[in-house]
Amino acid sequence: MIDFSILQQGLAMLASPWTFLALSGGLAGGILIGALPGLTATMAVAVLAPFTFFMDATIGIPFLLGIYKGAIYGGSIPAILVNTPGTAAAAASARDGYALTLQGKSRKALELSLFSSVVADLMATLVLIVVAIPLASIAIRFGSPEFALLYLIALTMIATVSGGNAAKGLAAAGLGLLVACIGLDPMSGYQRFTFGNTDLLAGVSLIPLMIGMFALSEILMQLTHPPEGQQTAGDVEHGGERLRWAEFWVLRPTILRSTSLGTFLGSLPGLGAEIACWIAYGLARGRSREPERFGEGSLEGLAAAEAGNNAVVPSALIPMTVFGIPGDTITAVLIGALMAQGMMPGPLLIQQNPGFLFGLFMVLLVTNLLLLVFGLFAIRWLKQVTRIPHAVLYPCVLLLCVCGAYAVNSSTFDLLILVFGGGAGYLMRRTGFPIAPLIIGLLLGPGFESALRQSLVFSNGSLAIFWSRPISLVLLCLLVLVIAFLAWRGLKPKGATLRLPWSRRKKPHNANGGDS
Repeated sequence: MIDFSILQQGLAMLASPWTFLALSGGLAGGILIGALPGLTATMAVAVLAPFTFFMDATIGIPFLLGIYKGAIYGGSIPAILVNTPGTAAAAASARDGYALTLQGKSRKALELSLFSSVVADLMATLVLIVVAIPLASIAIRFGSPEFALLYLIALTMIATVSGGNAAKGLAAAGLGLLVACIGLDPMSGYQRFTFGNTDLLAGVSLIPLMIGMFALSEILMQLTHPPEGQQTAGDVEHGGERLRWAEFWVLRPTILRSTSLGTFLGSLPGLGAEIACWIAYGLARGRSREPERFGEGSLEGLAAAEAGNNAVVPSALIPMTVFGIPGDTITAVLIGALMAQGMMPGPLLIQQNPGFLFGLFMVLLVTNLLLLVFGLFAIRWLKQVTRIPHAVLYPCVLLLCVCGAYAVNSSTFDLLILVFGGGAGYLMRRTGFPIAPLIIGLLLGPGFESALRQSLVFSNGSLAIFWSRPISLVLLCLLVLVIAFLAWRGLKPKGATLRLPWSRRKKPHNANGGDS
């Protein structure tokens, strides 16, 4: 039975001119930020999130979602024009996108990137709308044992897919859990790791730490180790023929496969757009009739990469809205923004704020349509953005970092956390430790600790509670399978590959007579 009061609340949120202005401004700003090499989507959302704490949730959250969507798409613009991905999620797009630019087909590449992104985003948003409520009806049956295992699965997956070294990822996640223990014990009230500092009684402030570790450390990396061999927008010619409908239509199997894959990967904690773009690219190459053209200006390769990374954006909201677990680092920041607005992501969000959640679904659909409009303008005008010198760009970003960190609690101690987070993030980047597991470990730590301790209290210290309940037994088996797979991956010989069921067997010659 449809609750028309909920529909009315959601539509009222969408009809608000301030909400529309916020999501439009966030989307335009996100595209601009994504088009600036060195400024990531995570950095943008983390820096601007504190400013939304002073807004109504119906304004601030759509603003952040617009930035998220816009930045993921905008990263493809410099990737195609100057072979410098604006975000890590656009790295695969640079391979064929820039090759097309060198062939004088930059306009065709930019239009294909936009249309593939819009189609993938729209389909993934529809999946989110369809599956969120049914999954939430299952999640509401979860007790503390189920949530403890779910948190553990999420931490394990995030720690092992966020970097090339699983041991470093697990160490970073463990460090995040340790930092989460700082403050007052939630059950006994004793101080833990505060060292007598009253500013730490409430724990480490999450937003200033994230701004430091993502944004400030990125600035330090760009200043101390600037990428070599970057080109400017003036080194390439922007133009060429437009994308023809027949060229786009023939790519629909590739776009649909990549969208499906990106939607699935986005719904799993830790597998963000940065990973999805390469997996989708590899899948497309394995299924292609002309794999030799990949990296040489293949429209198929570009469409696959863009559909894969943009499909992650809506689907990453599935674990956030259903279970309260971030799908990636950006949704981790969104969870912090929702909590600052007095909302708890997860089943309670759907129970207590169904009108707001329905409004967000509508916002995502409208933002998708606006992405098409704004993207067409960006294709024409944003090639000039890549000419902004770093001497102007980074001081402005640094000022935003300081203002954003201070705005959370109006505390100078948060500025110390910002500096500490920036230094720690810089050292972790230099030594190969991924930052995402630490931040997500810090975010999930309190919930994991609470669920674990409650489970042991209910069972009088018996671990049998984790396999004596049907749902917890399924989650425990899933955890064992994840650990077994990770152990197999760590022990397999270097150079060994796993043949995927969708990969085509190579043939001596393709249909055109060339080598496959």
